[in-house]
Amino acid sequence: MLNREYDPVKGLWNGVGGKIEPGETPLASAIREIKEETDIDVKQNQIQFKGIVKWEDSFYSGGMYIYVVELQNEVTYGTLKKVSEGILDWKSVSWILSDYNYGVGEMLPKFIT
Repeated sequence: MLNREYDPVKGLWNGVGGKIEPGETPLASAIREIKEETDIDVKQNQIQFKGIVKWEDSFYSGGMYIYVVELQNEVTYGTLKKVSEGILDWKSVSWILSDYNYGVGEMLPKFIT
């Protein structure tokens, strides 16, 4: 999980990700963003496409591709690793989904259930 240092979810725990660059596939973008934000090298066979989320209101419409990577024991580091986008830390699914947890991005629980 990434506790973002910048808007739009500054100060909240969220997944990693970003914008698709021109000529880039969504999968290639996900792999690149994971590397840029976490310094973790993910291979295509480790990443699973989960779907597309779209939203629209009177001011804005957008969407994103959702991917999940399950890492076994390939990546290890102590708690709270500072990176350029914020702070990385491992969080359990039960921690993310807790009714008393107000520190995660609003939509994150919907993406992992």
